Amino acid sequence: MSGSSAARGHVCDITGRSDGTAWRGVDDVTGSHRVLAVRAIILAAGRGSRLAPMTDDRPKPLVDVLGRSLLLRTLDRLRSVGIQDRDIVIVTGYRADMIDAVMEREQLRCVRVFNPRWHDWNNFYSLLIAREAVGGEGFLQFDGDVVFDDQVLPRMLGARDGAALAVDVRRDLDAEPMKAVVGPDGYLRELSKAVDPARALGEYIGVTRLDAASAACIFDDLARFEAEGLTHEYYDHAYHRVAAAGQVRIGIVDISDCEALEVDDLADLARAEARLAHRT
Repeated sequence: MSGSSAARGHVCDITGRSDGTAWRGVDDVTGSHRVLAVRAIILAAGRGSRLAPMTDDRPKPLVDVLGRSLLLRTLDRLRSVGIQDRDIVIVTGYRADMIDAVMEREQLRCVRVFNPRWHDWNNFYSLLIAREAVGGEGFLQFDGDVVFDDQVLPRMLGARDGAALAVDVRRDLDAEPMKAVVGPDGYLRELSKAVDPARALGEYIGVTRLDAASAACIFDDLARFEAEGLTHEYYDHAYHRVAAAGQVRIGIVDISDCEALEVDDLADLARAEARLAHRT
């Protein structure tokens, strides 16, 4: 079920260039044109111990879902909206050599950035160290363990707001999901697993769009985590902090009528394969 118009945000018609150099949106109120995010960051450094034994010999994003890995499925989706491999940054860590081998086998030119702290710091650092690689531009950001259908990216690229999170708007939440709370204006106010589910709009699924200005603010906040003793935190905590402080207005894109699932454990994997099998 779709959420309210406040939750969904302002929507634009979008067109993509086949060479992947630009996406332009036509604002449905002003009629103006604006360039949308054309780069992407995929966080693929984690081991995914809850998916063992499947991750004993490979990083979590290389786990297969119906015969194709999570990583390649994300790259397929990016290619379908005109974003080319040269504009994609993959942050590696555990078994980085295996991702390198996939890039060579598939003849992909994705930029790879190695996270040397993948094993002892949380994933805030994976996003932070991609900063130089995106060169001050806006981007789409993905967790490496998300499988999603072909409706999610056009909806993200078509949202009005320069910063936006993909959220599965629903009420049946427990303690595990990363939960989003919005204010009366429909913009993000809190983002945390610790949020009372009764206060949450829904689950953030690990897909984000940031324009250049919003990304700079997020990166600046992430850069403070080490000094503040926050190396245990997810990158999501930076979104929470800048939204709560009013530094960045982060919109919500309702994807509750799309197929999107985070694959954290073997039960999630079975659920994802069942959903995909049902669609084919």
